[in-house]
Formats: sequence, C-alpha cells, structure tokens
Amino acid sequence: MTQSSASRAPNPTNGTVGPSAHRAFSRSLFQAVVGSMVVFSIADQSLMFFVLSVLGVALAWVFCVSPNRPIPRLMINTVLVLVVAIAGIEMLRVGVGVSAFAVFVALLLVVKLMDLRGPRDDGQVIVLCVAILISAVLTSNTLITGVMMVIEIVLILRAVVLFQIHTVLRKSAIGRETIHSKARIDIRAMILATGFLCGLFGSVVFIVLPRNIGMQAFGDWGPGRSVSGFSDTVELGRPGLISESSTPVLDITVLDRDGLNIGAENTPAIYLRGAVLSAYDSGRWTAGPITNAPITGRTKLVEPNTTLKSADDEEGVERWDQQFDITMRTSSVGQTYLFTPWKPVEFKVGREPMRLSYDFQRGLFVKDGAGGRLEYTVRRRNIEFDEISFEDGQVRDEIYGSLVQAELGIDPQIVQLANDVLTQSGIEIDPAERSISDDQIVVRVIEAYLRSRYTYSLDSRPVPDGQDATEWFLFDRKAGHCEYFASSLALMARSVGVPARVVTGYVVSDYNTVTGQYVVRQSNAHAWVEAQIAPGVWRTFDGTPPLDFHAIHEPDPSIWRSFSKMYESIEFLWIRSVVGYDSSARQNIMGDTSVDFGLSSLSEKMLDRLAAGRGRLLLNGVIAAMIVFATSMFVGLALLRQRAFFASMLSRCRFVLGRIRYKAFRSSGSNIDPRLVELEKMLSASLGRLGIPKPQWVPLKAHLNEHQRVLSSIAPSTRKAIIDASRVLYSHAFAQEPG
Repeated sequence: MTQSSASRAPNPTNGTVGPSAHRAFSRSLFQAVVGSMVVFSIADQSLMFFVLSVLGVALAWVFCVSPNRPIPRLMINTVLVLVVAIAGIEMLRVGVGVSAFAVFVALLLVVKLMDLRGPRDDGQVIVLCVAILISAVLTSNTLITGVMMVIEIVLILRAVVLFQIHTVLRKSAIGRETIHSKARIDIRAMILATGFLCGLFGSVVFIVLPRNIGMQAFGDWGPGRSVSGFSDTVELGRPGLISESSTPVLDITVLDRDGLNIGAENTPAIYLRGAVLSAYDSGRWTAGPITNAPITGRTKLVEPNTTLKSADDEEGVERWDQQFDITMRTSSVGQTYLFTPWKPVEFKVGREPMRLSYDFQRGLFVKDGAGGRLEYTVRRRNIEFDEISFEDGQVRDEIYGSLVQAELGIDPQIVQLANDVLTQSGIEIDPAERSISDDQIVVRVIEAYLRSRYTYSLDSRPVPDGQDATEWFLFDRKAGHCEYFASSLALMARSVGVPARVVTGYVVSDYNTVTGQYVVRQSNAHAWVEAQIAPGVWRTFDGTPPLDFHAIHEPDPSIWRSFSKMYESIEFLWIRSVVGYDSSARQNIMGDTSVDFGLSSLSEKMLDRLAAGRGRLLLNGVIAAMIVFATSMFVGLALLRQRAFFASMLSRCRFVLGRIRYKAFRSSGSNIDPRLVELEKMLSASLGRLGIPKPQWVPLKAHLNEHQRVLSSIAPSTRKAIIDASRVLYSHAFAQEPG
C-alpha cells in the first residue's frame, strides 16, 4: 500500500475525542461538493441537474472515495474522453453557455471523485467546486441564490483550510491521527479569522468596483438569465405563455406628473405590452412583416439617461399622464422585448447604455446585447378615455385596406360565427356599409360573446391534425387559456372588417405596499387583443372571462401571501442594493471616484481587452486543454505499458547520481565517512521493505518511535540491527568536532 492510500485508510483513534484529520477533511470536501451542486441547481432552477449530480457524487463517494478504491487509470481516461466528446457535441449544437459549462464541470467533478489518489486530486476537486459556484453567479441574481452562495463559500473555505492541514499531516505520515480538542478550536478560530478577512476584503472590492464594470466581458455568459412566462409568438396547442410560477420578473413604480406614487392595491389591471403579433397561420401568431419593418435595421447604441420621444412630443409638448419606472430583474442575451404600457410617448434609458430598436407608433422596444438587470422609464398618455372625433368619409387604415377573408386565412366557419354574433346584436356585418364609429361596438360585442359562452382552462390539449386551432377552440373544445381567447377575438374582428392584432406581455396588478411597487411574476404573462376602432386609434380588448382573469392575476389574500410579500421586500432590497450596485451608487457612497486609486479604470481596461479577445481566448484555451489532455494520456499509456523499462532506467539514473555524489565527497575532502552514507542507504532500504519508508523531512528517531508497533513485530535480530545503525548515525552526526 502506498503512503497516500495508507493515509486515506480509516484507522482507530488513540482514544482522544475528535475526528481524524482525514475524516474531517473528507467530510468538509463532501459538504463543499454537494453544496456547489445545490447552489447551481437553485440558480438554474433545474431539478434534473440536482438529482443527477448529487446521485453521481453519492455513488462516487460510496464506491470509490470512502473505501479508498480509485478506479483504474485506463477507465478514468476512457470516461474523460467520453465527457469531452459529449461536451464538444453539445457546444456545437447549442453553443457555449453557462448551463452547458456547469454540466461539463459537474461531470468532470464526479469523474475526479473516482480518481482521488493524492493531495493534487483533492485540490482539483475544490477548484471544480469553485467553477460551479461561479457558474451559479452568472446564472441567477436572486436572494435565495445569494444566501446559498454565502453558505457554500463558507463550506469551501473550511475545506481549503482542512485541505492544507491534512496535506501537511499526510506528508509527515500522521494524517490518520486524531485531531485533539485544542487543535479543533484553533482550526475553527483560523477559519473564522480567514472568513472575516476574506469578507472584509470582498466588501472593499465590492464598494470600489461596482457590478457594471466590464459587463461586456462576459458576453453571452451573463450576468443573469432571463426566466419568464413571456413568449414573442403564440402557438396554440402548446403551453406557450402558460406559467403558474410566482417568480418575480419585473418591478414597476407608477408615478403621476407631480412625481407622486399612484400605485395601490385592488386597482384596475395594467396591460404591459411586449410583442405585437399580426400574422396568423393555422394556430400560430407571429410578428409579420408589417410589424417587423419599422424596427428592422434600426438598432443603435443609446447613451445612459437618454430620453427618446415619439414624433408627437418632439416639439416639446409633454403630453403624458403616467410614468412607469421599470426594473427587469434579468434579461436574456441578444434580442429581448422591453415591456411598456400603451401608448408610450417617452422612453428613458437607465444608468447603463443600451443597444435599442424602437417604434413609438406601434409601441415596440427591443434591446440587444448582453443580458442582466435592466432599468428604464416609460411615460405614457392614457388614451382609453380620449374622445374620438369621426369625420365624414373616413376610411379604415390603408395598412389593412380592403380586408379579404380568404387572404387573411380565416376559416369560413369563424367568419360565419362572427356574422351571426353581430346579426343577433343588430349590427351591420359588411364593413363597407357599416359606419367606422361602430367598430368599437363590434369588438365589444364579440368580446362579450367569448366571455359568456366559453370556459377558461389551463388544460392544454393537442389540436387534432389538419384542423385549425382557433376553429377547434370555438366549435369543439370551447375551453382554453388566454391565447385561444385572444386568437378568436382577433380573427372574428378581422373577419367583419375591424383591424386587430394579438399582443403578448404581462398584466400588472400585484402591488407591494412596503416597497411601493408592483411586482410582475411569470404567472402574470398574458395575451390579449388590440383593435383599431378609428384610423390610427388602437384600443385594448380582452376576451378572457373576467372572473378567471382576476383569479389568475390578482394576488392571493392568504396568510402565505403576507409572508411572500415580506420575502419579496427583502429581495427587492437585495436587487437594488447588491445586484444593482453600479457606478452611480458607488459615487453616492464614495464621492469622487479618484479615491479608488485608479482601480476602476484599470479594471475597465483589463475587462475591455478580455471582451475584445474573448473568442480567441476561449478557442486557445480549448485547444491548449485538448493538447495537454492528449499528451498526458499518451505519456500515461506509454509509462503503463513500458513501466519495467522506465523503472530500470530510473534505477540506473539513481546509481549514476549516487556515484557522482560519492566522487564529489571524495574530491571535496569532506570528513564524512562514505561508510556512513552507505549505512544510511541500507537503513532506508530496510525501512522501505518493512512498509514504513522514512520521509526526508522527518528525523530518524521520531520516525522509529512512531512505528514502534511495526518494529516490535519483526525479528529481534533485525530490530536490534536497525536500532544499532540509528545509534551509530546519531553518534557521528552529533559528535563534537575535534579541538
């Protein structure tokens, strides 16, 4: 048995209360590994990752780590090749992302646990735990993730301290000894002191270097991942917008022109628009060319605190009624819809620059670039109660022109149903004969028909093959979620000559009296209709039954809801004070930025260079890793196959080095007797054959005293020879120099 494996094997303690150094370190390492898996599972909201990773760690620990039976190197190398191949295929399929990286690191960690042979392997496991923790930081910025990361940092710090102690004790061959009570107290004190110093240093770095510095260096990797029920398409027959998660997505403060907070509980719901969908095809609504055209190719970089205005306000006429200060907790990488009320007249970028495409006429705002937390302000003019004046001879919007039902792809049965509904209400069905002032009444009649004749249901059943999804809902199923109601209302309105479009976004209704903000959750995702009731005048309509609408989007008045609001208030402070800590917040605390001794500018330059060469650095890193892995595997297999040859070569090298050292002693005139050198070699060889080799840094007497049990079990003559040889060496080593 080798020295490292001997130190790993469990041994009886000497009677003192307390675990052995090996057992204490193993326990702390297991806690750090499992903790890193738990933190990323919470950050990524992936139950599958948690189950599979923890199961893999548990199996590796039970069958390899605890009994100290690492699997053969050849099998380890084979598994590593499979892991790298799987990671490469996944990278080519979906690209390099944080989740894919974390899965790859977790696989490496499980494989490494099956191959723990020495201190270097233990250190690599700790490094992999840190890599998974960093992945969690880049994945989520929620309060629960932050709390779990603090706990995991403590576990990793404890594992690092015990790793250093265990490594030193193992090298001195006493790693299996029991840790005495006083030593345990000293270790805890050292961990507390180290944690305090790390926390103090981290706090200083956090204050000096805000989170917004070098965000572009992360590219597609962070910080934060968008989690929402929102979708920029509607595909009936699939879950789509349907999400029952209460995870917060947006925080909104509503102000009036005097800057007073006008938010309150039990107020009418606010529709917050995201995507505008005008093209319909067999149950699928998408943004057609009419909607996309105004923003295609208009993406531009907008500086911080820049206010954009619609054409109506460019002359300085501030026609707005309400101001919405919106915080998006996490936004996706790349193009992301920004949510605004209808009708926006001003859009103000937050404290960070933003790559933005926008069209005030249709209320579309699309952000591009890195993900993470976003802040922006929208001012709107509430046109719901504006008086509409109709002039003689007015015609409907030329964009929709003379609506031909066949060209719009509307099923004849839907057209007939809309005609029947209007006929029963005494309304003209022919748009050419009907006054344009009656279009709003037309949509309201259809809206009321859907609300009273159809049932709201979250049970999403597949649409029969070959059948239009909206037709199936209206005539067969007669139950569905908000997307079915929106699609039916839009198509029925179009079929009788009223331009209509489907809008997806969120419903705002949950007000937190502690923070003074509305909280928008994944479950608040919704789909509704906007219809043109006069040229250029669009209004909001919703066919969803009101009782079901309120049951879904209104906050639950239960006791659990009170505790949930309390937690959300704390999380809001976390988002604003910690996650949202930026250059402006730092300036409020520290004043002039010159007091940071140029650290901010230095960090910005370094991270900008990293961002500029991120792709090349990643490619070079992957190539270097593959070269190192292939070289190591080749050398390892060669050594394994030719170990007898290399062992003989090593013995010859030792013999040559010994002869050179002996000649150096003779030529230097040293008074060391060569026979003592030979005696020491013979003694070391004898101890090695007994299974108790003496490390160079351990005194001979201490080594012999430590292994009295082994010496007492050998032949008396051999034991006497070893003791006599040690006495001779000590007598010559510590003899006084002749006068």
